[in-house]
Amino acid sequence: MFGLFRSSVLVCLLLGLPASAFAQEVGASVDAVATEAAAGADSRRARVQGDETFLAGHTCIAPGPVADTGPIVCEARINPVLPPFYFDIAWHMDAEMDERVIDTVSIRRQGENEPFQSFSDVGSSVVPQIEHNGFETIDVNFDGYLDFRLLAQTTAGPNTLYRNWLWSEEEMHFVESAPLDAIVSPEFDADTQEIVSRWRSSAAEGGIDIYIWEEGKPVLIHRETDRYSGEGQCTRLFYDRIGGRLEQTGEGACS
Repeated sequence: MFGLFRSSVLVCLLLGLPASAFAQEVGASVDAVATEAAAGADSRRARVQGDETFLAGHTCIAPGPVADTGPIVCEARINPVLPPFYFDIAWHMDAEMDERVIDTVSIRRQGENEPFQSFSDVGSSVVPQIEHNGFETIDVNFDGYLDFRLLAQTTAGPNTLYRNWLWSEEEMHFVESAPLDAIVSPEFDADTQEIVSRWRSSAAEGGIDIYIWEEGKPVLIHRETDRYSGEGQCTRLFYDRIGGRLEQTGEGACS
């Protein structure tokens, strides 16, 4: 959005528009952008199913001593209309990497002995100091049902990856989400219905990506990339989704 603003300034300067005309144009442009953004957020909220105010958490019981290879057991209620679920997380220690590797996740309903769903080849391997391999229940797609995720790997830097499973109200079970798995360090804003990803590709480049959900998949709609030169200067590039593609819309100094 800042890039579009700078573009408007440049056009007006080139055309020699009077200051009053420029101010009116900028004000109208800002109002239009704000109105469009608010309408988009309202539209996304209107598509929410279930109880979007439900904020239940989860509890986990970890194995005892290091030698105990019993499963991690977590209890969570993902929606008021559904019974509590129990997540039995089987694992083993990778002696070479000294990491706890998740083998399977089996999910059963309260009062039932057999799981109604199981996942293998989970793809979660982290140091044992991270509790429960980062198991968490969170509404990642803003539909009023809590989903669950595990850390994919141990990371020392800012680019944290997760393995995500989303609850499908239609199918009444969890489904994997490879597109969401690929988003680093996702933060979920229920008010704007957006996913914010703060990433770094190198010591000289990092940025912020913003996604929204469309047809069950996260779609990148905005990016800001900060690039640092050898002289310590920083340039910020702005990108927006236009016509289904991410296009550069502006450039300026980092704030």
